Amino acid sequence: MSKKAFGGMPLMAAGVLAVSGILLAGCASSSTEGDVRASAPAADTNTGTTISGTGGQLIAIQSDNVAAAGYNAASRTMLVEFDDGSLYEYSPVPESVWIDFVAAQPHPWSRVGNPVLVEGGVPYRKVR
Repeated sequence: MSKKAFGGMPLMAAGVLAVSGILLAGCASSSTEGDVRASAPAADTNTGTTISGTGGQLIAIQSDNVAAAGYNAASRTMLVEFDDGSLYEYSPVPESVWIDFVAAQPHPWSRVGNPVLVEGGVPYRKVR
């Protein structure tokens, strides 16, 4: 019979959950700004892979006309907030488009957004 902890959960599973919680807590980020935005996707220098998506949270974008953008990989939805405050939601958007959009800074809209999203006919809706 296995030992139980945390309301009947096997001790080993409880340990795995505890370690996972500690690791995830180390990944959290915070901001002191009033408008909280996640940090930009970054390259993992050890593996060469790109950490993609923001869970739908907007991140600041360096651009002449785009203030922020975000991507939810689960729903394949991309949000684009323009400098005038308007916010558009595009879906479905492949993850590769999000990666290209972020990499195209300081010209993400002219290099990726307009040609791929607008001219490519990706369905969209104006959020605000």
